[in-house]
Amino acid sequence: MNNGINSAYAHNNIKKQKEKNSMKKMMMLVLLVVASFGLMACQSEEGTQGITADKIYVGNTAATSGVFAGVGVPFNLAMEVVFEKYNAENDGRDIELIHYDDGFDGEQGLAYTRKLVEEDKVFALVGHFGTNTVNATMDYLLESGIPMVYGVTGVNSLFFEDVPGNNILSVQPIYRTEGRMMVARAVNESLFGANNDAKLGNDEKIVVLYSDDDAGQSIRVGINDEVTSLDIASRVVYLPFSTTTANAVATVALAENPGVILLSSNQAPATAMATALRTQGSTVPVVTSYVNSAAVFSPAMVDATTPLPYEVYANAWVDISDATAAGPTADLIGGDGTLAGWDFDLSLLAGFSEEYWGDFVNDMNSSDLSEGQTTAKSLWANPYAMAGYVAAHTFVSILDRVDLDEVTWESFIEAAESAPIDLPLAGVIDWADGNRTGLSTLALTRLVYAPQLTFSKIRDLEDIDAVRAK
Repeated sequence: MNNGINSAYAHNNIKKQKEKNSMKKMMMLVLLVVASFGLMACQSEEGTQGITADKIYVGNTAATSGVFAGVGVPFNLAMEVVFEKYNAENDGRDIELIHYDDGFDGEQGLAYTRKLVEEDKVFALVGHFGTNTVNATMDYLLESGIPMVYGVTGVNSLFFEDVPGNNILSVQPIYRTEGRMMVARAVNESLFGANNDAKLGNDEKIVVLYSDDDAGQSIRVGINDEVTSLDIASRVVYLPFSTTTANAVATVALAENPGVILLSSNQAPATAMATALRTQGSTVPVVTSYVNSAAVFSPAMVDATTPLPYEVYANAWVDISDATAAGPTADLIGGDGTLAGWDFDLSLLAGFSEEYWGDFVNDMNSSDLSEGQTTAKSLWANPYAMAGYVAAHTFVSILDRVDLDEVTWESFIEAAESAPIDLPLAGVIDWADGNRTGLSTLALTRLVYAPQLTFSKIRDLEDIDAVRAK
């Protein structure tokens, strides 16, 4: 693809995005006025919607069947573990999750979201799941005013600044922020060369492979931001793809002889492109999004033990590594002192934080909850379960700040904005002054294949300015 065309295309998209953001902020101010009626409407003589004498009803529409079941089931099951523990340790009202499976379909997600709010009368949406549903429901959420805690995506529609009282309480890093970080990593980190310790050459090309969907486009906006800031557009080639065109686009990408590939995609499209790059024998390092776990890349491998021919790096906002830590004890991991699927000595699991073992793993391993064939105990190393764990803890942390006999949607949001929240397994989220920009500090990880397939941390949590300074 001609670089001039690429640059013009990118410039046009950035211009459209800026116009969209300006309109979005104006619309947000209008919707907050409208939502104020919703905030009042959620109360009646019987009390606040979703808060009964013995229950706190929350809901989500996570995809728990089909290709995305591997994401939705672990996420929801971990939330249930947190809520189960909260209910056991706290007198009074129990949290109850109402869930519908939207199959990762935006229209279905909107229909179920309306049902949760208007028929089931939930107090809040927790773990609002997936790019398709988040985008399809955003206008409705803003109009209704219902608190939405933790969108399970980084899509740019979750991004707001300086809008106090906004009911969208995003946590995960926003794709636009991450796209900028992906470029900063590629340009400034020493990841390349025969020993993976050299910087990218100043004249080496960067190929951006972006899925032509909301997730891919959202990440690409941030990539464009940083490329423009660094004035390196002449080195960058943008190529859209889908699951059906991945192989053909991979051929075009590799013909550019890039020094690095930025994979601006998630889930199924990312797996398709990872597979296409492997089948074509690519050795070009790939930098990708935090949403792509090892499970996204394992189907791209020729078999369970043969590594991909190229290095894979991914950002991460969950940080469970501690290079100085020994393996866990049986007491620390809870349950019966063993880990599902792990038949080796626990001492071999060195390098992970005590918080990871003592909180997340202990809670999952001590629970008897299950969903179909998936047990909570089996999810001790699952990244989507970790995300669900963070989502539920975020909600509970806000809940602990309010009087449940008096709480309204408005006072709940005020409590969320009142002080930062220390997140388990991650950093700190701060919604003060109406900022909804998600987490902005990211670690860098590398895909490793032993003792198990996982992403292993190679850089600690840091912001983009620290990376740019390298």
